[in-house]
Amino acid sequence: MRQRIDLDLVAARLGPHRERWTSAQCWVSPVLWRRGQDGPPTADRTSVDTPDRLEVHVAHATWEVQLVVEWEETGWAHLRFRSETQGVHERWRVRSLDQGDALLDQAPARASRIRLLHAQLLARTCTTGWLDWIHGERWLLPTGLVRVRSGLMDSVANSFGSSLWTPSPGHAVGFDPTAVLAAHRTNKIIPFDGIDSARLHSGVTTSGLTVTMVDGTRHKLLWLSSEPAHRVLTDRLLPMLGARLIR
Repeated sequence: MRQRIDLDLVAARLGPHRERWTSAQCWVSPVLWRRGQDGPPTADRTSVDTPDRLEVHVAHATWEVQLVVEWEETGWAHLRFRSETQGVHERWRVRSLDQGDALLDQAPARASRIRLLHAQLLARTCTTGWLDWIHGERWLLPTGLVRVRSGLMDSVANSFGSSLWTPSPGHAVGFDPTAVLAAHRTNKIIPFDGIDSARLHSGVTTSGLTVTMVDGTRHKLLWLSSEPAHRVLTDRLLPMLGARLIR
């Protein structure tokens, strides 16, 4: 049986965080207690019969999202970044109160940067060149392309055919450019408004995109031709670049 977390201790350790958030001009809710996932939250601890979760809401006038942090006594923490129309959810396994403190330190900083954007997954086998053997995901956002490195096991699975064959319909993601670029040196953000020219090619096994930016920077992306990226990118880039897109 997994070790449970004492929610009263969590609530006590939330105090200094709430004070810092308030000092930073954030709106911060009281600690809200509830029983069960669908139970109504309340700030009155005594009115909830043996609460098994608590939550706190944080917002700021300059943020595009509201942050909701929820703790379960089972040791799971949930981060929800919400706008008026949509939201994204992250689930974290917290094994100690110190680890929980670190999560609470990071979450508001992330909330200040996050934008909720519609994103479509175009490829799971995307690399940044022939010498890059680790696959990553490539996403199409309204403002550009994002490549996020995966890992060795994902690369092995993809090599045995576990990849996309049809376009993903897309969904909302919490886009944090700072976190994307800091996560790994091969991660990329390619804004559409910074593209000067591009070359898009499709091979029997591998397809690719080479992009030259207005500032002279070049990006190269490769992926398995079985994935839908080539067709979707053609539809997206051709109206924007015209003759500057070589196919």
